[in-house]
Amino acid sequence: MNWLLQSGGDRNTMPRKMIVEGSDGERTMLTETRAENEEQLQELVKDNPELIPIEEFGMTGPVMVVGRETVLQSGRVDLVALARSSELLVIEFKTGPQNADFRAALAQLLDYGSDLWRMSFEEFERAVAVRYFHSDRCRDPRVQGKPSLEEAARTIWGDFSEEEMEQLRESLSKQLKTGAFHYVLMAQRFTETIETTAEYLNTITPAVNFWGVELVRFTGETISAFESRTVLRPPRRSPRDTGTRTDETQLLAQVQEGSYRECLTDILAACRGLGFRFYWGTAGMSIRVSVPELQRPLSIAWLFPPGKSGWMGLKDLSLGYDRSNPNIASPIKEALEEYLSAVRSLRGAEEITAEDNWAYHFSPKATVSAKDDIIEILAKLVARISDAPTA
Repeated sequence: MNWLLQSGGDRNTMPRKMIVEGSDGERTMLTETRAENEEQLQELVKDNPELIPIEEFGMTGPVMVVGRETVLQSGRVDLVALARSSELLVIEFKTGPQNADFRAALAQLLDYGSDLWRMSFEEFERAVAVRYFHSDRCRDPRVQGKPSLEEAARTIWGDFSEEEMEQLRESLSKQLKTGAFHYVLMAQRFTETIETTAEYLNTITPAVNFWGVELVRFTGETISAFESRTVLRPPRRSPRDTGTRTDETQLLAQVQEGSYRECLTDILAACRGLGFRFYWGTAGMSIRVSVPELQRPLSIAWLFPPGKSGWMGLKDLSLGYDRSNPNIASPIKEALEEYLSAVRSLRGAEEITAEDNWAYHFSPKATVSAKDDIIEILAKLVARISDAPTA
């Protein structure tokens, strides 16, 4: 079924229309109609959380629902969800301007945030997520009865790594400590007044983010459809304010020493040219290579700004890989072991005391000195993996 056309004038006054084309070429005109009630919207999104357009939020999906009608001190949260990229979303539903308390929804979201504020990771896990997993409100068989966020995450995001779990724990703990949540109001229509109020709150409260998502119902003679779109968004935030992910510009801005900053710029540029992928966390990043046998790229390097540490206490630049991964086939493992051996031979390489001795730390001075060799070793790793026979 194909969506061919969406039309309409003022989205707050005139009903919008949509033409749907079936596989047989027959076209049906759909017209925007009001949702029956909030419960209809809640159930639709709870059962289909992919309707939350988190890609438009700059987050990584899919989302994992961790609360539905969650009881807090100030009331019941319609929906609580986590993005794979660790952002916590507190979601409230309203059918639209016909709600007498439509503007109060923003105040409700803040009340819920104040209840979550200052929870520890463990408190949130027990009071929100695990309680939901064990309740009759949880109808997703993948997470029903799960005893922890980690087990639920590994089920929803099947290839969720130890590194990602550590980053989720770190990021979520920071958001709970600072109250830097993502508040999402979902409704069929937004009034100009509530848009202005949300924009004002986004401007004066830099630690939190307000999003507005229209969930529009269209109906025809025999079918109906729902469409979600982001209509309210916060300005771009610094990760220092929000507890969310950093990026290359922000990381390099924390490097004061000029030669080291230039060195890291060159290494990152070379990695992009070689096809490596970057995964950004709240403090630093990992550099990953695509491996045929694995669903997600494998981390082979980690970078953090001076004075900061991340997963497993790594700091500065570390090169290596996780030897304990059982899914790496022999030809790829041979290439990785060759890579690790080359890294070990570099001047300034400091062995990291960890299980399987899988990584080596390089100080800023050692990184500058070994930059060209590091780039060459990474290039050889890519070539070896590309040339390895596949099953």
